[in-house]
Amino acid sequence: MAGSLKLARPLEHVRGNDLPWEMLGTHGLKRRKLGEDVQTGHVTNLVYIPKGWRGGGVAHFHAAFEEVYMLEGSVTLDGNHYFREGVYFYRPADVVHGHDERSEEGALALVRSDGLLVLNLVHEPEQPVEYPLPGSADPRGHVFETRVADVAPVADPALPAEWRIRPFSQDPVSGARTFEALVPAGWQGKAPVLASAWEAYVLEGTLEGAGEIWQPGDYTVGLADTPLLAANASAQGARLLVWTFGTGA
Repeated sequence: MAGSLKLARPLEHVRGNDLPWEMLGTHGLKRRKLGEDVQTGHVTNLVYIPKGWRGGGVAHFHAAFEEVYMLEGSVTLDGNHYFREGVYFYRPADVVHGHDERSEEGALALVRSDGLLVLNLVHEPEQPVEYPLPGSADPRGHVFETRVADVAPVADPALPAEWRIRPFSQDPVSGARTFEALVPAGWQGKAPVLASAWEAYVLEGTLEGAGEIWQPGDYTVGLADTPLLAANASAQGARLLVWTFGTGA
């Protein structure tokens, strides 16, 4: 699919922190919808989980993947293991989870999926932790948990020489990938063209580009030939979460 369909045009500036909250489901979750392809259901949300939240309490699976970057707080989906601030995970379709969903302190997360997250209930799960159903297949694999701080920054040939990335996951078939881009303070130059449709969310710092100032909470998309945020300078440096769709998307 074309990532740019999630917004009206490439580099449309979405100030995520100014978007209204809307209810998500029936258990108290709220979201700010950053971008959505209404034809496919592919959506990127900023999701708020209130303090003391409890989910439905029934294990389930979806026909779409879930990709999550934890911004604040913590949440458990099995009553035991907690996903905490600074963690990334990628759950393919057809992975059973949600045995005991709750959050004592609340949480805030970026959540991306490639379709509607319809709950297919599993009343008698075979395992007490999340697990794939027979036949579940995703070339990217099941990335249960990656601690962002533990991922060493590396150079990437697709990005300016001064930049570094923290790679989180990649589809070896389509080339789609997710990474954190690290822009050093004082950088000036030319934004990279990623040769694939992409989405980006500013986590920290600011960037200048396309006559805009990109700051934390800002989101946009681009085509394969759209320079990333059209960036040309960053006085204080920046961290970006970048999703690419790959050539097969």
